[in-house]
Amino acid sequence: MSLTAPASPVTVRLPSYGVGMLLSVFLPGAGMTYLGRWGWHLGWIGILLLAGVLDVFFSAVTGLGFSLLVFLGWIAQLVHYHRSYAEEAERGFPSTFPMGGKVALIAGHVLLLVVPVFAAVLIPNLLSARQTATQAGEQSAARNLYTQVVMNQVDGELSVTCPQVALPEGVEVAQCTVDISDPEAPVLEVIFGSGHRVQLP
Repeated sequence: MSLTAPASPVTVRLPSYGVGMLLSVFLPGAGMTYLGRWGWHLGWIGILLLAGVLDVFFSAVTGLGFSLLVFLGWIAQLVHYHRSYAEEAERGFPSTFPMGGKVALIAGHVLLLVVPVFAAVLIPNLLSARQTATQAGEQSAARNLYTQVVMNQVDGELSVTCPQVALPEGVEVAQCTVDISDPEAPVLEVIFGSGHRVQLP
């Protein structure tokens, strides 16, 4: 009669309180997913977003810039994580939520934070670069227009009408006048479609 060796006990790695608390500090609600209570993770994101909206409203009404509701919500979710960990530990951490699901939810939360930060940094820079390029094109167009005004002055064809010149791509002239009250020193004033006003000389 053969004897079968008893199966080795399976070691289950229990959730670390510290890891979950760190997740909750930096990614509010993520500690709940770490414990397997992913619904509360999504719930806390929604609660804090709502608190942020209310803070904006109250700040506009009261003139105070402190995000009190968001801060209180952040503290509340830390307390909630602490109590939930104790409850799960008492029950032996019965959650069967897969680790892959936990990682996916937490990674998604990270993206929710990272994308707006990058957008807040990159979009103003892109808009500033575009505005700088537009203004450079407008300055070039204004110089070309004034050069034509001077040429008309030399040819004795000075007029209050704005001369016709080729404009850089993306540059639009909304209004253009030539002040010839002093024929020896004509003044060109151009208002571009962007609202930028240039006067030469």
